Amino acid sequence: MDVLTGYVLTGIFFIILVIIASEKIDKVSITLVGVVITILIAIYADLIQEIHIVYQWFDIELIMTIIGVTIIMEMLKSSGLLEVFILYILRSIRGSFYVLTMILSLSVVILSMMITNVLALIIVSSITILIATIAEFDPKPILFLELVYSNLAGMLTPIASYTAAYVSLEQNWSYLDFLVLSLPFVGIMVLITIPITYIMFKDSFLAMKEKEMTFGVELQRLLHTIDPWSFVDSRKDFYKASIIFIFVTIFLAIGTSVGFRVDIICIGGGVFVLIFFSDHVDSFIRAIDWPMLFFLTGIFIMSGLIQKTELPRLLEEPTLRLIQISPEIGIVTFSGILGALTSIIENIPLIFLLRPLIDLLSTNTDPRIVWWAILAVVNITDSVILISSVKGIYIMEMSHREGVPITFMEYIRYGVTITGIHLGAMALYIFVLFLL
Repeated sequence: MDVLTGYVLTGIFFIILVIIASEKIDKVSITLVGVVITILIAIYADLIQEIHIVYQWFDIELIMTIIGVTIIMEMLKSSGLLEVFILYILRSIRGSFYVLTMILSLSVVILSMMITNVLALIIVSSITILIATIAEFDPKPILFLELVYSNLAGMLTPIASYTAAYVSLEQNWSYLDFLVLSLPFVGIMVLITIPITYIMFKDSFLAMKEKEMTFGVELQRLLHTIDPWSFVDSRKDFYKASIIFIFVTIFLAIGTSVGFRVDIICIGGGVFVLIFFSDHVDSFIRAIDWPMLFFLTGIFIMSGLIQKTELPRLLEEPTLRLIQISPEIGIVTFSGILGALTSIIENIPLIFLLRPLIDLLSTNTDPRIVWWAILAVVNITDSVILISSVKGIYIMEMSHREGVPITFMEYIRYGVTITGIHLGAMALYIFVLFLL
């Protein structure tokens, strides 16, 4: 009965995720429906005796982190700080299309280390479209590169992505832990992705090279006609935001290395923002992704109920066999399965659902490598197709809105190729981590 209940609850869980992926029904509504159904089934099957037991699966730390990060990011958006920073950097180039490509794409990586990779991509891609419209060149190769780089950067720091925040909270990783494990891999992937992108979009790059002299003149004219401070509504707010952002960034880098948790730092930073920007409190609170928080809470409950059944234990034996053959093969195989699923379904729900197997892998081999592999694969597979992530969907919708539409099929050859190369490199990197 317990195993049968597990199959039923798992079936409902995946049906909910598929419906969410189809975007036909609001994800919060369908998730709450799924929660009610799974709780009723769990009570009927005597899996739980009292409904208040479901509270134990609320991940309050992750919710606090998301709320704090969102408030800080909204402060940065309203202050114009990031736009000013990027435009001053762009003014330093001399009209080279290749230099422009490098600056824009690497800006995504650098900004993602300090803010979420979603916000970094939104800001940089908007500037890319603006420059491309005025200078009359095809921005698609740069946008594709920015998307891939934003996904790679999602494994660099505790706040670069929601998955990174979750790993940091679960494993108590510091800012330095992320950099030590991820920076060598991400650095190598950033370097090899550039020539691959050039080869796959050679015609676009050659066309730009032919008009580089005109492009250079137009770009310099454009950059010097845009006043960076036009993005700033209040210089007082700009300087306040700069100070708060610097302090939070330093505290994340240092505080997490001496025992402070990411959720405490992020929610603390959010409180300071609300105190020093008291006239913006309403807009900052509205900016919090409340539907996402309700969605995650529902996922916590459904996956927690599934984990109370015997079903996850049925998968323990094949997992242990893989580990006995080779820990490296076990981790790579598990990562591959997780990556295939997360390329079409949201990352965190599947990680919650598969948590017993993750714990089993962590018990029988190095947990740091296990969790790094999970963090890496869910970020890498976000690049495989445009609808794999919120970032890809945003790029697709923004490009249509701005008159340079990117279709699903235009991206897929590039996405599949880059993702395949990155996954292969990740498998090799895991073997190197075991050797070290």
